[in-house]
Amino acid sequence: GSIREAIVIGPENAGAARIDEYTPTADPTYGGGDGGLYLRFVVEELKPTVDATFRTRTGAADTVMVGSSLGGLITSYAGVTHADTFGAIGVMSPSTWWDGRVILSLVSGSGPVRPLRVYLDSGDSGPSSDDVDNTRDLAQVYTSLGYADAGVFRYTVQAGGTHTEAAWASRLPGAMGFLLGRGR
Repeated sequence: GSIREAIVIGPENAGAARIDEYTPTADPTYGGGDGGLYLRFVVEELKPTVDATFRTRTGAADTVMVGSSLGGLITSYAGVTHADTFGAIGVMSPSTWWDGRVILSLVSGSGPVRPLRVYLDSGDSGPSSDDVDNTRDLAQVYTSLGYADAGVFRYTVQAGGTHTEAAWASRLPGAMGFLLGRGR
């Protein structure tokens, strides 16, 4: 199926601050934990600039955040802390293992305002098996919050999928079709 017209904003984050900015809490081994500040930048500075510059639909129902790996972790966290801004989230191969699987409790304890749609995926292969077991547990948390309807939640495990850009690229069309499909 086709997707609605969309403006894609892709902030580059390959520098040393990536771990700090893409993690909701500090991990005892890796540090980090400045994800709240990063999301504040996205919500309070980046999105208003985009909305002022382009012809956008500014509401949460039309605002999607997607990320993979640590980007998937921070996207899942954005669904907890900024569901009033991001009405749909695409969480691809999230680093669910981060800080003792803290994202499971953060999502579980999220407030009454939640994203309207959640896409979650992982592969099942490679050195880390793409964190498939922990991500399956995260899918169960979303299901326990009421994300059971196929129209609001999609969880996919790609057989043979690894924790790589190529695997994420192959799953992105399905993710975007679900998050931005016509009629949504």
